[in-house]
Amino acid sequence: MKMKLVRSGMLLLLLLLPGLVKAQSQQQETKHAHKMAHQGVSGETTYQISGVSEWRNGIYFWESQDGAFWGRFDTRIFINGAYFFENKNKLSNGTHLRKGRFAVKVNLWRVWYMEWDMDMAEGVVEAKDMFLAYHGFKNAYLKFGHFKMPFGLNILTSSRFIPFAERAYNALAFKMGRRMGLEYGRWTDWWNFRGAIYGQTFDTNKNKTKDETGGGVAARLASAPLQNATTILHLGISAAWTKPDDQSNIVQFDSEPETKIGDVEILDTDYIRNVDYTTRLGLEGAAVYRNFHLQGEYNLVRLNRLQNLPEAQFSAGYVYLLWSITGESRRWDKTQGEFSQLIPRDVKKGAWEVGLRYSHLNLSDTDAGILGGRANNYTLGLNWYPNPNMVFQLNYTYVSTSPNATGNGFVGDDRFSYVQFMTKFFF
Repeated sequence: MKMKLVRSGMLLLLLLLPGLVKAQSQQQETKHAHKMAHQGVSGETTYQISGVSEWRNGIYFWESQDGAFWGRFDTRIFINGAYFFENKNKLSNGTHLRKGRFAVKVNLWRVWYMEWDMDMAEGVVEAKDMFLAYHGFKNAYLKFGHFKMPFGLNILTSSRFIPFAERAYNALAFKMGRRMGLEYGRWTDWWNFRGAIYGQTFDTNKNKTKDETGGGVAARLASAPLQNATTILHLGISAAWTKPDDQSNIVQFDSEPETKIGDVEILDTDYIRNVDYTTRLGLEGAAVYRNFHLQGEYNLVRLNRLQNLPEAQFSAGYVYLLWSITGESRRWDKTQGEFSQLIPRDVKKGAWEVGLRYSHLNLSDTDAGILGGRANNYTLGLNWYPNPNMVFQLNYTYVSTSPNATGNGFVGDDRFSYVQFMTKFFF
């Protein structure tokens, strides 16, 4: 199915590119906006609208003079590598392509917006955002297609803006992924709400004998009640209710030690059977003062089980502190309920940032007889943003695991560390 998506996407891109090139040539021919309708060769009505193209914080936009049409590419290349200081377990040092994203984002006829987004990283082709949205309402939209579910701050924040090489444990273990769904969103200057109903994730192989029972509902409310030139206070809460996929009544939670190098899920619940549904609760908070940024989240996942089996409960969370040495700060984006990109003040010197993060994951519930293990990570990070189109990240992480952290045959109760780099460039 993924290869079909790729072929369909490439065909769409081939169809779009000639029109984009033609539009650019038309923009070169005139400095004034004009709109006209005339009869084409085959008798159909053809609309031509002149516009402009420009770079905005490192992103190339083309836009009609009246703002009814605009478009942009979203290309991301992330190169990742790590070296491990081993203790009880053998780990794999190496490098890989963490992301190879290409997306087209287009606004049509003023009130319609669409995205087509594919990733070709780690040797796997994967569909990302594929949706159509209507935003003809005031400060609101309705979105249908394949996209991230509205849950959590860390997981919803764009990978371009994450201040550490990888997201924290809660996003790795409890990710809901992109799903087919219908979402309504609304915002004001100080709060943002998103709610969605959704089906299950894309399958690699089409299931011909079982219904796609996976699905549910999710909602997130984020607020920034305090915003001024020096201070931002952010609070948020998320909740989700989900049924297991394909009538299986099976779920599984696992996580790498906050690095994809080696791709080893040392914390793993294995298959948990006889699950009727799962509920998720997320709490989030952040405080920004000048060039300091404090942020944290806590996630709780509960499994309601069949055949009178006991409920199971898992948890994860993180807290981090960032200091922009060169004085920049991230602003609050009311349309997303998230923090936006850190933009260097001086593109000759760039922006420098240091960060400290503590993260925790607990995939064990002794009362339910599930021992997936626990881990605590301590990360020190250094980031350099030479301009709005690239980030160089260097992390040192110390990992402490419990005796039951034995995923992929690992020996539990381990203490090890690693140095990890992530080079991100995008436009």
